[in-house]
Amino acid sequence: MVCKPARRGPIDVRYPGTTAPDAEHPKGTRVARQIDPDRRPTKAERKEQARLDRVELERRIARRRQASRRALIVGVLVAAVVGAVIFALSRGGSTEATGSTTPSATVNLPDPGTLPGIMQSSPPWPNNVEQAGERLAILQLPQLSDTVLHHHTDLLIYINGQQVTIPANIGLNSTSSPTVASPLHTHYPSGTIHIESADPNFQPVLGQFMDVWGVYFTKDQLGGNSSVGDTKIRAYVNGNLWTGDPTQIPLNDKDVIVLTFGTADQVPTDLTPAFNVDGTPE
Repeated sequence: MVCKPARRGPIDVRYPGTTAPDAEHPKGTRVARQIDPDRRPTKAERKEQARLDRVELERRIARRRQASRRALIVGVLVAAVVGAVIFALSRGGSTEATGSTTPSATVNLPDPGTLPGIMQSSPPWPNNVEQAGERLAILQLPQLSDTVLHHHTDLLIYINGQQVTIPANIGLNSTSSPTVASPLHTHYPSGTIHIESADPNFQPVLGQFMDVWGVYFTKDQLGGNSSVGDTKIRAYVNGNLWTGDPTQIPLNDKDVIVLTFGTADQVPTDLTPAFNVDGTPE
């Protein structure tokens, strides 16, 4: 008996229970994946089944990747929204001027009523250096140095609409023993605060300068003036209303601080005066 060689050409793989190719199911169309468990699949069927399994695996992998990309996109969007909300809240609050400012850090300050030579009176206020050395011993500020950290902040004070003179030589007294040399001081009655510290990381606040000066200053009292109703302390930094504790206003380089006590009608109209160092514009 002569065996005829196997016919070459495309193999039509049909699984048990399927129909032959016709107009509704053209040749090559997969119409079922069921394999009769009682029949041993042919090599072609095994090959086709392996291909189908591989295609299914690739589809699953693609779906997982797509789901991962969607999750990543959603995560990025959520993070962006949360960041925007946090930024908006950090810029929130009252905006009597062009914006609002709140402290980024808090400096622990002593009760000003416990400081030697503290003034709880109405202005004018002298430079009050007689007991400045005793106050500096309590405040524990860095040593003075004009070569390590040296910058300036302008301060303007208004009480009931009237500007207060900030005297020269606050925090400085070369005739006392020991000599008074505060890293927060003035040289002229211009309102320029000099920050000259041997500590390069020194980040002073307004309350520390007022303690060096010896003027009683809290969020509710300035000198002998205490807040009552709308008559209160208001502070502005570069024209922006300070919404936190005014004693915590940082003395940043080239900032202009306007500190007022009185009613809203007594706030000066110019809240953005040009920065200058002892009267010289920069």
